[in-house]
Amino acid sequence: MKIEIPSYVSVLMNVLNENGYECFIVGGAVRSALLSLPVHDYDLTTNALPVQMKEVFHDFRTIETGIQHGTLTVMSDHHPVEITTYRKDAGYSDHRHPDRVEFTDALKEDCARRDFTINAMACGTDGKIHDFFNGREDLENRLIRCIGIPQERFDEDALRILRALRFAARLGFSIDEKTSDALLSCRALLNFISMERIRDELMGLLEAPGAPALFEQYIKVFETIIPELKDCPDTEKEVMFRRLANSVTDPLIRVALILCSLRDPAQIMKRMKFSNHETDIVMNLLNLKERNTDTSSDIRRIIRDLKTEFERFARFVCAMDESKNYAAIMKMHEDIINAQQCCTLRQLAVKGNDLVQAGLKGRQISEALDLLLEEVIDMKLPNDRTALLDYLKQKEKADCSASE
Repeated sequence: MKIEIPSYVSVLMNVLNENGYECFIVGGAVRSALLSLPVHDYDLTTNALPVQMKEVFHDFRTIETGIQHGTLTVMSDHHPVEITTYRKDAGYSDHRHPDRVEFTDALKEDCARRDFTINAMACGTDGKIHDFFNGREDLENRLIRCIGIPQERFDEDALRILRALRFAARLGFSIDEKTSDALLSCRALLNFISMERIRDELMGLLEAPGAPALFEQYIKVFETIIPELKDCPDTEKEVMFRRLANSVTDPLIRVALILCSLRDPAQIMKRMKFSNHETDIVMNLLNLKERNTDTSSDIRRIIRDLKTEFERFARFVCAMDESKNYAAIMKMHEDIINAQQCCTLRQLAVKGNDLVQAGLKGRQISEALDLLLEEVIDMKLPNDRTALLDYLKQKEKADCSASE
């Protein structure tokens, strides 16, 4: 199979070749192309040193994104392409970044520093695949396998533990036995990794179809990054695994399903550096998880209180409770939306100014609006301005009579 190389990439490779340097596509682009998957980013590697790359691409717009580590970003037909000098890394005292970077003139040495065999293949402009570590065979066998000694690869960069799980979940691959054993035995190294990077890998994993099975299989890894899982009884974990298996590939739904049995989920999300927006969505789902969904009034109340898409809520509660009927819930929602039924204060025919004119003040206004919305949601009153104001007048008279 010959890899199709887009012109904006091949032109950069040709410039380096014409100036006497080697240049290859490397990493994920080669893997995805061989799997007939879409390729979004092309990373290039070359034996040209950074100063030589700058000379070669003097007619191109360049960005020195990581020039000290050998990486130059070159703009080609409005596409940013990262080109990195062949290198070998020496020492990883923080279990994440190399202590120093050494350049090399050997493509094999550059490929040897990478994480997994399927990410260590290179391709030249001639379409030939350079595969020093049997990555193509592992692709065919649908296998995630570390290059060399797995413990050393994870010790160099502990984030590779989660990357292995993410690749396996996304591609539907198995994890090589030695890599799997090392992944578990090295899991404590994840404590050296920033929560931002862990969160990003976790979200990438949870949006993959194979995530639920891997979450169950490697629960000890996830207990390392979410210690509260250790205190979760095995019976509750079994329920969690089943719910995850019933869920769609929406990472925020899956985060909610994981956190719903844990203490202080908001604090966990804060510690893991989730955004305020993400936290609001997950906490909103958790706060609404026990709501009834049997009647149109139930659905209208949920619409009133929901802070995310209704479909996400419906998918979440159906994963939580297998007895719920997703199609029936969505049909009620569709009917409500199509009929333009009032579900929120914004849709209410009476506004705050109407109540000010009616003589209400301060807290009386918000209480009256909430009361009217409840009556409309229950369809005890029509969403009609005159009818709503008349109801308030009658209620005020009844309250006055009762107090006399």
